[in-house]
Amino acid sequence: MISNDEYNYIILANDIDRVFLGKYAEYPIIDNIKFNDLKAKLEFNTSKRIVFNNAFYGYREEEKKEILELLKKQNIKFVLITSDIEEALYGDYIIVYDGKDIILEGVKEVVLKEEKTLKHIGYGLPFAVDLSTQLTYYDIFSKVYFNLDELVDDLWN
Repeated sequence: MISNDEYNYIILANDIDRVFLGKYAEYPIIDNIKFNDLKAKLEFNTSKRIVFNNAFYGYREEEKKEILELLKKQNIKFVLITSDIEEALYGDYIIVYDGKDIILEGVKEVVLKEEKTLKHIGYGLPFAVDLSTQLTYYDIFSKVYFNLDELVDDLWN
């Protein structure tokens, strides 16, 4: 599953078991943790990759961005296991897992084009992707956005 050391991986899944997590035993796995505790833990981390198992649940958007900036600053790659489709935008490579099988896998831009498949298994598209896709139909945009801030900036300009 994880084959490229340059990617930050997102695993979209509603139900992850310990057997699945065992595939990542070589990396530190961080589960539910308070923001300040996570931030402190990351500042002293020596691993090149960390697995977050729904660790961002309940964080404000600015807290998530602060954690991602800290990871980038320390050159730490991550695997984020989440059920929140919006968090899929944080990674480079997405794996959609239904509890038994991998349903979709690939770079973010390719996987998020599979709207029908994502909706069929209970996900939609991230807001920025969905809105920009809809606006391409009306020739307002000529591309799909994966960053909400960029989408808003271009809408106002």
